[in-house]
Amino acid sequence: MLQSLPFLLVGVFASAIVQQRLSEQAVARWLPRKRLPVILLSSVFGFVAPVCDCGVIPLARRLAVKGVPAYAATTFILAAPVVNPVVAVATAFAFQGNWAIVGLRLAMTLSVAIVIGLTASMFFPEAPGRERGGAPIHEGTSPVAETAGVRGLVALATAEFFDVVFFVILGALFTAATQTFVPRGDLTSIGSRPAASVLTLMPVATVLSICSEADAFVARAFAATFSVGAVVAFMTIGQIVDLRNGALLFRTLGTRLSGFIVLVSYVLVFAEGFLVNLVIGP
Repeated sequence: MLQSLPFLLVGVFASAIVQQRLSEQAVARWLPRKRLPVILLSSVFGFVAPVCDCGVIPLARRLAVKGVPAYAATTFILAAPVVNPVVAVATAFAFQGNWAIVGLRLAMTLSVAIVIGLTASMFFPEAPGRERGGAPIHEGTSPVAETAGVRGLVALATAEFFDVVFFVILGALFTAATQTFVPRGDLTSIGSRPAASVLTLMPVATVLSICSEADAFVARAFAATFSVGAVVAFMTIGQIVDLRNGALLFRTLGTRLSGFIVLVSYVLVFAEGFLVNLVIGP
């Protein structure tokens, strides 16, 4: 908890600045119109707009209202919470300067986001949210006009902090309970298996729904007993499929596209985590 709090604070203030200062009109104007360029740019836009997983869906919904294609908004939702400088530094700090883990995490997230974005562009090309007419969004953020100035910035950051800190505490308690009550021999037995270790940690990440600025510190606690592929898969799938933002994701992208994201991302993350274990060992 103590290690993750500084990064969590930086993350929520960065997210608040994006929500307050970055207009959807400007983003829609910057994005290219062709399919592949807009998907690739959306996948790395988190370096410009480092929004955590709590604020990324409302921002993507507002972009969709402005006419950004569904597949571009989808790619942004999947990649932005991880592919940003705050999360990269937090992950490196959690894993004691192991930039190989950071690289694996970014590569796995980018690959899943780009593949889903390209596939969605073929099957779900429409822009969801146009028919909503730009209705106000209250889940996870506030309209920019209502949050001007330093007071609004602090209010946004405070609201987001208290929205996510519970899940960070829950994740810390879960890992502590696991290491305390589950025999280490059982953990080592499961964690050393290339496939079983990945399958075990992926649903745990979905249930815990830990913020992207803090999940690396929880994942680090599993690193002693679980394979590298499982730990990286934990950090990847937890930002794509999580219970905390699940309802908002379905409301934003629709049932069909959201179900497609859940199914394909689980398959891709498992396959890549398993491949990592085969290549570099458990």
